[in-house]
Amino acid sequence: MHQKIKYLLEKHFPNQLEDRKLQNLASELDLLFRDQEQEINLLERSVDLASEALQEHNHVATENLELFEATFGSSVEAMLLVDFEKALLKYNDALATLLQIPPHFSGAISMASFLQILSIQLENPDNFLTFLRNSHENHAAFNGELLLKDGRWLQYHVKPRMRGEAMIGRLWTLSDITEQKQAERLLEEFEEELQNAHELAKMGEWSFDLDSQEILFSDNLLALLKLPQSYRRFMFADFLELVNDDEQQVLKKQFKHCQKYGTSIQSELHFAIEGQEFYVILRGRFKVGGVHSKDAIQGVLQDISDLRTSEHLVKISSHFFQSSMQGNVLMGRHKEILDFNDVACGIFKLRAWEFADRINERLATAWTHDMSINDIWRHVIESSHWAGEVYFTSPELVDKTIWLSLEALRDSQGKVVNFIAIFNDITESKKVQEQLHHMAYFDAQTSLPNRFQFEQFLTQKLSSPLLTTQPMTLFYLDLDRFKFVNDSLGHHAGDRLLYLVGQRLVASVENATLVARQGGDEFVVLLTGVLSRQQQEQIAEHLIEQLSAVFNVFESQVYIGASVGIVNLPNDAQDMVTAMRYADISLYEAKKAGKGCFVFWQRSFLKGSTPERVQMESELREAIIQDQLMLHFQPKVEADSGRVYGLEALVRWNHPRLGLVYPDRFIGIAEESNLILELDRWVVNAVADQLSKWRKRGLPLLEVSVNVSAAHITRNGLVDLFQGLLQKHPYLGDCLEIELTETAIMADPDQATVVLNTLRRCGVKSSVDDFGSGYTSLGYLKKLNANTLKIDRSFIDGITNDHYDRDVAKAIIALAASMSMDVVAEGVETQAQWELLQSFGCKYLQGYYFAKPQAASVIERTYLQPLMAEYI
Repeated sequence: MHQKIKYLLEKHFPNQLEDRKLQNLASELDLLFRDQEQEINLLERSVDLASEALQEHNHVATENLELFEATFGSSVEAMLLVDFEKALLKYNDALATLLQIPPHFSGAISMASFLQILSIQLENPDNFLTFLRNSHENHAAFNGELLLKDGRWLQYHVKPRMRGEAMIGRLWTLSDITEQKQAERLLEEFEEELQNAHELAKMGEWSFDLDSQEILFSDNLLALLKLPQSYRRFMFADFLELVNDDEQQVLKKQFKHCQKYGTSIQSELHFAIEGQEFYVILRGRFKVGGVHSKDAIQGVLQDISDLRTSEHLVKISSHFFQSSMQGNVLMGRHKEILDFNDVACGIFKLRAWEFADRINERLATAWTHDMSINDIWRHVIESSHWAGEVYFTSPELVDKTIWLSLEALRDSQGKVVNFIAIFNDITESKKVQEQLHHMAYFDAQTSLPNRFQFEQFLTQKLSSPLLTTQPMTLFYLDLDRFKFVNDSLGHHAGDRLLYLVGQRLVASVENATLVARQGGDEFVVLLTGVLSRQQQEQIAEHLIEQLSAVFNVFESQVYIGASVGIVNLPNDAQDMVTAMRYADISLYEAKKAGKGCFVFWQRSFLKGSTPERVQMESELREAIIQDQLMLHFQPKVEADSGRVYGLEALVRWNHPRLGLVYPDRFIGIAEESNLILELDRWVVNAVADQLSKWRKRGLPLLEVSVNVSAAHITRNGLVDLFQGLLQKHPYLGDCLEIELTETAIMADPDQATVVLNTLRRCGVKSSVDDFGSGYTSLGYLKKLNANTLKIDRSFIDGITNDHYDRDVAKAIIALAASMSMDVVAEGVETQAQWELLQSFGCKYLQGYYFAKPQAASVIERTYLQPLMAEYI
């Protein structure tokens, strides 16, 4: 009994403790007191525990705050803490590095400063800032991506910071996903290529429902077989009825085994639907279902109707790899050889049985001027692709030059799984290129440097700082009676005479800096050093004397002569164009004085009795304004049939005094005076107008090529000119082609590449004119994306009797074919030339044998109206 109860009973009920009722009361009170004491003890214990928990909570909160700050500051993930109440942003070092935040902000920055830094870097800052303003009331978490101007992609995750129902800030987490985006782009490209491959391979997907026993055709399979949607589902029994009897049992057995044992299905079938016959290969395999899908059989159906049998398909696939003109090698991720073709064996001089073991040994000796083979492999692994010319130190390959294209194939995680190596033996192409280089810089008839080389050389010399101390004298010669010899004795005699003249000039002035053929019967002699007027006169007289002496041409004695124009450089002219213009005018004055003499350039030639060229320049300006120019068109024909397929537009000048003037008399003047730009614009607009007139009359429009000068290719106005025309007349996109001479292209090949590719995207084709007369590197020729090469007429003239011209023509045609370009041979004048060019594989021809340039009315009557009758 509790002591306090006992005390109270003794106090209030003395001598009555033995009473039963009191004892019961005492027991109940004792129990009640004990319960109360227990509750008090529990309450005290609860208070103690709550106090301890509160202390622990505060301690944990402090630790969590310290941990957050430590984690926030040192996290490799870029983080930004936005406090709306303080309008302050806290950020960690990773974010400072990611967004290049200046160090003086020290981890805390105002909203305005941060947005300014971010806006400078964003590709589309306005869009993002508008999005931020609109998302201010959004209390939900959100994600997004940002593209920076430097090409990086950032991904952000944003979580709100709430106090009750009020948002007090946000936590931004940013990460650089550039590599992921690149991988996604590669994956998209791969999926697109896979889809394209399915389309090219004529494949489509199907599935088989095990419960309903239905075969379901996909949309792309229906499109492939050109079947309506009603054929989307087939009962398996109905599908079996479509195939041949002997195939039904095989297919039924394969489906049964696939369901029971998981074996693959592959069967070649022949069936007919909607009156169409199909030869297909059906492939499938068992797919185990997941939580949300059922077991099924899935596969592809490949339409092989064109091939008829799977054996033919295998032969075609093998033929594609094995009969390629290139050496093809497929490697594994460790560069082990998985497959190769016979061409690769031939290139590396290895037999098939030893190729896999020895090819890497040969490849190890490869090198370029800038890289070793190890550097090449490293570049491929880092950038997935490398292509270029390689040479070898291996004795078996030391004489070869090979174009190597290496590509790394990657899986969805970006890991390399295969390498594809494609080899092209370009040894012979390099030799052809060297021949083309020689043709570009040296004259075919005389073996002297040609005009292109001379003008490059003179331009370089005139820009040299040594020119003031080492002046030059330019002698410009024209043979006086060459045309008479050429016409009377024939072209071969004329060519022989030109060669002899070149040799005599070289021998006559042994100390000449350069002796070159300018073109036609014109030559230039350039001397360096200080020469007195008397010395210059003696040299000119000696040149005329040497060229006036007899020439033995074959069995004939020939007498010609020469006139000479003389220009002192840099006193008379400081640039190549002016120097040649003054030399030409001086030569003109010498011929006007009676030929067989020399004339020094004088400033007075530009005044008083104006030379013909200066006068024609003035008249040409008026001709463009007064509409004295007119178009003629020369047909271009198909080599196989002789059928006209296109036209070349050529400008003529209807001169009020001289009559019809041809371009060779005024194009040079236009180029020297920059009138060529106006002339080009006139021709392009005139062609567009003529095509529009023909279209309005319902006549068929043939492709028309327009010659464009080198001066125009260096200016953006050419692109603007064509884009303006195409906006006004969209149908001209399939009708226009620009022709640029090879020399014009190589004057500024990079700009020419930009202009021609821009025009190509607009629909305007391009052609490299007079190919072989200049020097175009194969690299630039590939970049130009030109549609056509036009073989220079100088090679066509002698193609039937000159092995050199014949070999050059064949090389150019083969080169064009290898680059998927068409070839037009211009200057065809005989049936024999036509037949020989056709046998070389030349696709198109142009020349007087087929038609001379003719007025638009003649072209319309002779060619377009008969074509229209054919179409009708």
